[in-house]
This record gives sequence, structure tokens and C-alpha cells, in this order.
Amino acid sequence: MKNTFVLQWGHGPAWVPGKTVREQPYWNEHADFIDPIFERGMIVLGGPFADGSGSLLVLEAKDEREVRETFAADPFVTKGVFVMQSLKQWTLFLDARRVGAGG
Repeated sequence: MKNTFVLQWGHGPAWVPGKTVREQPYWNEHADFIDPIFERGMIVLGGPFADGSGSLLVLEAKDEREVRETFAADPFVTKGVFVMQSLKQWTLFLDARRVGAGG
């Protein structure tokens, strides 16, 4: 069974102020890393905050360990562009994606 997690990223020491997330160093490597994770369904929602203060991912995974192990290899993490600010399991009571599908 998959559980839902919310992962919040903050700016790491390699973050370049004044640049958007797509203008950061290692963007292409980060995107190449993230795309297959999205395609296999682990990432449900994701993107930067409009004010540029960080990013948020909503994930489905077996457990917190799977999430931590997966994202430890993200080039944005290994190169210090992002730091994990929080990771929490989220108990969903309302989910419009599951309406009409037995949810």
C-alpha cells in the first residue's frame, strides 16, 4: 500500500539568489532525475512556490525511507541547490482524484 507524503525543499548553499529554479545550476540534471520518478507515479504534484522561497512535492511511496533514499540522489540535493526542510506523512481525508473511483 502506498502512503502519501509532503516534502518541502528550501534553498541550499549552492542556490543562486535572483534566479528561478529553472535557472539554477544543475537544472537539466535535476529534471533528468525527476522525470522518471514522476513517470512511475511517485510524484503526484510538484513545483516551486510562486514567491521563489522553495518547492513542494506531494508523493506516494511505501514509507519515509523510500522517499529519503530516492531523493538523496537528486543532483539538486547532492550539489547543494536544495535542502530538505520537512518530510511528513499526510493522511488524506479528501481527494478529488479518487471521487467516482471508489475513493
